[in-house]
Amino acid sequence: MSLFIIGNAVLFTDPITNALKSIQNFFTEDLNILHLPFVYRGAQKTKNGDNISSQLILPANPLTLNFVQDAVSYNWSAEVITFKLNDDYTSPASGAVLSRDFWIVTGFNYNTQAVELELSSALDAVGAQAPNARITYQMVGALPSTGAIRSG
Repeated sequence: MSLFIIGNAVLFTDPITNALKSIQNFFTEDLNILHLPFVYRGAQKTKNGDNISSQLILPANPLTLNFVQDAVSYNWSAEVITFKLNDDYTSPASGAVLSRDFWIVTGFNYNTQAVELELSSALDAVGAQAPNARITYQMVGALPSTGAIRSG
């Protein structure tokens, strides 16, 4: 019988200082990335289809709560990397990355058992919680100035 074992790493970036903070939920011997038990719920679409969100479920303790409050207060971004581990629970081989998801930290909920960190898509046009960008001539070249675009 073969097992399919996955692990997650989350790379948080503070947009003000560009500081990088990393956590992972599988390797206890890797001292380069902080080990923190968490559950990554993956992408979920709302019933209206207007937003994609995700959650990280973390243990409820003062350290985690302070970490999560900083992430929300300073509008951190999060890159979640999901990778396949070897059958003997060792580090993944190269090319074992299953997915990379990019999120913006938007909120959190907590109780005595767990802290739930809310992650939203950076492309959320409805909530307008993503940093706005403006397309300029310098970025893409000639832009239409009217709604009348002709082909040919």
